[in-house]
Amino acid sequence: MNDFDYLAQLPGEEREQDWIRTRLGTLSVREGIVLAAAAQADPPESAAQAINQLQTLDEYTVCLDAGSYEKLGRRYLLNETRMPQDALPFIDLDEIGRQYEDRHPGLFIGSYYVQYPAAAPEPVYQPGMALPADENWSVKVKLASPAVPEGLWLRLPGPFEDGREDTVEETMALRELRVRRWDECSLVDAKCILPEAGDLIARYSGNVADLLYDGVQLGYVLEQKGQGSPHFMERYAAALALEGCHDLKLALDISENLHCYDWMQRAGLEESGRRKLLDVGVTEELIRASGIDLAGYKAHLLEQEGYTPTPDGRGYIRRNANEFHHQFSTPAQPQEEPGMAMQ
Repeated sequence: MNDFDYLAQLPGEEREQDWIRTRLGTLSVREGIVLAAAAQADPPESAAQAINQLQTLDEYTVCLDAGSYEKLGRRYLLNETRMPQDALPFIDLDEIGRQYEDRHPGLFIGSYYVQYPAAAPEPVYQPGMALPADENWSVKVKLASPAVPEGLWLRLPGPFEDGREDTVEETMALRELRVRRWDECSLVDAKCILPEAGDLIARYSGNVADLLYDGVQLGYVLEQKGQGSPHFMERYAAALALEGCHDLKLALDISENLHCYDWMQRAGLEESGRRKLLDVGVTEELIRASGIDLAGYKAHLLEQEGYTPTPDGRGYIRRNANEFHHQFSTPAQPQEEPGMAMQ
């Protein structure tokens, strides 16, 4: 891995330098390779420029086993054409690799070829702005192996590249750790973008593969946002809070069972309160003349119906009678009442 500490020493505000140090603290293997290529192609001259590079690492493509023109040419022919493998010894693979570079400019970094975005990424940050959020991930895991006892970071979910079923992020981490399976690794640290995921180390210690699987599943949940369901993240956050969730597996199950929760936006309370009065025969004129707090009235009705305010203050939520299906978590067992234990 490259040493990028110099990025946090570039000219800029102290808060920008602190942001860079924090971001570098969980830089994954893939991100480190991409950042090395990006920084060589366009060396940042300020902390703001470094922040923009760190925020656009997903826009680059990493080609595995492509650390030379010959290997890049071989990778291209095998992955992107129908050229039979037994014809490769008769082909100028070096030239094919150079032609690929002409079409897809990039840089060789170790055994990888990092392909630049087709268009220069637009800056997402300017000095004086609020610092950008480090998002577009679900779980970050630091893993160690006998060959790499200090450990390295893996970010989930990683992008699918190079026509692979596994993400390049995971493949690169396994290679750098010099292991074949996740059960050969130990869990050093873990972070989830959802605070409600609880203590990941305590929950998944000794079962790295299970954590990676659940982390990828959460990534899909956050990316798909309930297949475009309106206000998905607000409803999801409200349900997590209602259940007092502190477990990643339960968080995954809640995401699949949002039909078990009735949720109403605070922004719609006033109109809903008006319609409630109209439905029972109150005239529009009387509603206007009374000066009634329609939103407060509707909130009162909701609380009578079992709704509770959401922690973010944006709405009200309650659990309904729909059956909750557990796929990831184990249902809580009802506690026995005193005197019910078998003798």
